[in-house]
Amino acid sequence: MLSIKSNDQINGLNILPWMRSYTRRQQFRRMAMSLLAEKDDVLSDLGYERRHLYGAMNLPLRNDAARYLEQHRRV
Repeated sequence: MLSIKSNDQINGLNILPWMRSYTRRQQFRRMAMSLLAEKDDVLSDLGYERRHLYGAMNLPLRNDAARYLEQHRRV
């Protein structure tokens, strides 16, 4: 019985960072989808490439997609 309680406490602590990562990725995904709806010349004017947007959307949750996109942005 005690081991179940300790596992629940450990799992409860691990859910919060996962939920934050998931929420942040969902927000990024909505932003990226609106950018992907634009034409290539508009994306180019903003400094983005379509392939980098797709690449950022396919990153694992533990990676920061917004940071990845900013690193690949042309200025």
